[in-house]
Amino acid sequence: MRNNTGRTTWNNRLALALVILAPILVKLPLILGLRIADPTPLYSRLASELTMAHPGNPTLDPNIAFTSQTLGHRAALDLLSGHLPWWNYFQGVGMPLAGEMQSAALFPLTPLLALPNGQLYMHIILQIIAGVFTVLLMRRLGAGKVAATLAGVLYEFNGTYAWLANAVINPIAFLPMILLGVEAVRARFSPSHDGLVRRAAGWYWIPIGLALSLYAGFPETAYLNGLLIGVWTLVRLIGLGSARVAARYLSSVAGGAVVGMLLAAPILIAFTDFLLVANVGGHSGDGFRHMHLQAGNIVNLTLPYLFGHLGELPVPVGNGAFWGNVGGYAGMALVALGLVGAAGALRDGTYRALRLALAAWAAVTMTATYGAPVITPLVTSIPAVGTAAFFRYFCASWQFSLSVLAGFAVQDLATASVRRPGWEFWTGLAAAFAVTVAALTPAAPTLVGLPLTPWFQRSLMVGEGVLGGLALLGGLPLATRRRAMLVAILAGLEAMLLFIVPLRSLPSAAVVDTRGVTFLQNHLGQQRFYSLGPVTPNYGAYFGIAGINHNDMPLPRAWVDHVVKHLDDNTIDVLFTGFSRASASGPTALENLLRNLDAYRQLGVKYVLGGPTNANDWTPPGSAAQQNGNSAAPLPSDGHAAFTLPLPDHGVVTQVGILVGTYGRKSDGLLTVKLCVADTCAQGSAVLDHPADNTYFPIPLDSGLPVNGGHARLELQRTGGTQPLAVWMYPVQPDGIRTQALDGGFAFEEQAPKLSLTLSADGPLRPVFRDSVMTVYELDNATPYFTAEGCTLDVQSREALVANCPAAAALRRLELAMAGWSATVNGVAQSVAADGPLFQRVELPAGWSVVTFHFRPPFMPLGYALFLLGLVSLAASTWWNRQTVTRT
Repeated sequence: MRNNTGRTTWNNRLALALVILAPILVKLPLILGLRIADPTPLYSRLASELTMAHPGNPTLDPNIAFTSQTLGHRAALDLLSGHLPWWNYFQGVGMPLAGEMQSAALFPLTPLLALPNGQLYMHIILQIIAGVFTVLLMRRLGAGKVAATLAGVLYEFNGTYAWLANAVINPIAFLPMILLGVEAVRARFSPSHDGLVRRAAGWYWIPIGLALSLYAGFPETAYLNGLLIGVWTLVRLIGLGSARVAARYLSSVAGGAVVGMLLAAPILIAFTDFLLVANVGGHSGDGFRHMHLQAGNIVNLTLPYLFGHLGELPVPVGNGAFWGNVGGYAGMALVALGLVGAAGALRDGTYRALRLALAAWAAVTMTATYGAPVITPLVTSIPAVGTAAFFRYFCASWQFSLSVLAGFAVQDLATASVRRPGWEFWTGLAAAFAVTVAALTPAAPTLVGLPLTPWFQRSLMVGEGVLGGLALLGGLPLATRRRAMLVAILAGLEAMLLFIVPLRSLPSAAVVDTRGVTFLQNHLGQQRFYSLGPVTPNYGAYFGIAGINHNDMPLPRAWVDHVVKHLDDNTIDVLFTGFSRASASGPTALENLLRNLDAYRQLGVKYVLGGPTNANDWTPPGSAAQQNGNSAAPLPSDGHAAFTLPLPDHGVVTQVGILVGTYGRKSDGLLTVKLCVADTCAQGSAVLDHPADNTYFPIPLDSGLPVNGGHARLELQRTGGTQPLAVWMYPVQPDGIRTQALDGGFAFEEQAPKLSLTLSADGPLRPVFRDSVMTVYELDNATPYFTAEGCTLDVQSREALVANCPAAAALRRLELAMAGWSATVNGVAQSVAADGPLFQRVELPAGWSVVTFHFRPPFMPLGYALFLLGLVSLAASTWWNRQTVTRT
């Protein structure tokens, strides 16, 4: 299967040029600003205006913003200022930054995140790396330019890159890079002498690729890809001849892995140090061992948008979590050609073992993802697989396997000795069709019982068109090379088409109102804020303002325990967002804030951020957001509905907000509410002037309505309007809202609308600033960041101050105590002790003291030494291998 055309260099350049240009061209609308790639407008809750050209989500995991963008941006700023990003002052009460991993703090591409649209450029570069090294790997395996280019295009436009954009995608670019190094080693020890030995340079890609995979910020993906690398390495033992040669091959690959680990020592030490004191959420215990995707979504492997765009309902019955757990798709052409390439192993001995191994890997990991009996328990019994969300993170490896097999399939077509494709081609296409048809059976409850979106027909048309097109190309009397090229073009176009679909859902225009952020930057000082919505976590780190909210993993265990015990007993441990609720019937974040104000003050919280109207908005128990099973109830023109709802214990209701769907800001007309407690009522109206979609629509009341517990009756009336309007209905807990039909209105059993009541601001939250997206409230008597009894403190930063003490005193610092902190007092090292379960204390002498603090993970000097040893080993081994190749 080797290409002996004598035009290797030119063919490589052409193939590489195509895989480099393709991601740039596909994302050109984002580069030119026709779509907004910056996730800030979508996820920060700072957008005052947002124009969505198409419905749906542009990506499935909001951690593109909450961790990758925000924490990566903070790390980039630290790096560019000359500091290693070991610590994050702006999340919780401080926590490790590099050791958190998802920030990819030490990844070579992370400094791009300091730039506007830097994340877009980073993702394009990662796609290009994935495509380029897949091409180089295929060329190393002897594939022609068409086959190699197709494999590269399929992998750089894989379903994981299309559907995810957080740190999970970073390591997958380096899978083909490492395998290129493995193949370079094998070529060196190959018994053949046809010129491949002279091209055996490339061992260095093993340590470089491995180190980059670990620095990339998602160890689960790196580890699962590493399992495939191990399988590939073992399979390539076949044909090496003697046991001595095989041992030298394995030792050389293992040596590359060791050097890669040495190069990654700093990040591995930082990560391990953090894990020792971390809350890892669902990764503890059995982790995800007993979880998997539902069989009703197997069809999405070949028809990814059959049930709609990202996040759209319907999904198969009982599987509302599909969009939150799936890690990607394949596409019809990738599955079909992957099967063709696998079947080719039965006809042709070229790379037979490798083809079968890749096919087996894809089959096992894909079926394990969907809970196959026997297979899933066996796969999750592999160490560390079950503690990772394997059903999401295995995807990239089986996509790569299928991409390589598809490349082999096209190469077989191009080099066939007869003009007509063999039985393996038709078997692969038939198998892809059979798999898709069979997968429709478990999806039947959705297909029959729920309304289908327009994407159903579109998906079927694309799938049928691709499969039919492949069959047509197989049946036409074409020259073998022409047939191979046309098949590759069709498969590549499908991959790019499927990739583009989520990009359509990016905003076309947005206005981000940062006036409140600027206020905090100017007034917060060393204190902290707590948000009930605006400046979502971890955008405090992005803007350089310290907020105690968090949405991350891992997190300091002591901090998470403190949050649940002392701040908000109804929050989700890793989602201290100010709006996420563990129990829909439990207290709201605002209620717990008001109940525990002193605990917030003791953390140095000076400001509380609420919505643009009032932070005292109250949500009735039983209707908390973020529940599954919601429904859209249409409210037509002149439609009328009524509800009963529980009331807060005290206050005056001044405004009612109701969660509505406006079908892309199309709704119009007038919406009126009437709220009654016994015989006392208040009402108000607001014009539906194309309001934002899937948000609370506020309706001020004409007069305030005093409440004192009990229940109220809420009537809703729409007048006029020609465009559709929906009221979002959610499941309710016992004693939640009760829904009643009225005058032909709607009634949903055990469901109720999402409501928000605004109470008059007569409590301890004093508004000091308001803009279009937030109100800033000040808390009096917040504990200062530094305190020392009897001392005068001149605070210069969170890391430096000057103290003047009449007598020896203890300096208390509101920063998380953790191994790795050190301090100097007048230039002399001073130990940093724990002050309670969270904070730090340093002893000060009488008189003037210049105090500085510094964090560095324990054992990091060893990490630096190992990193340098890795660099020396890499250089020396590369030189030695080159010398060996030259002598050979």
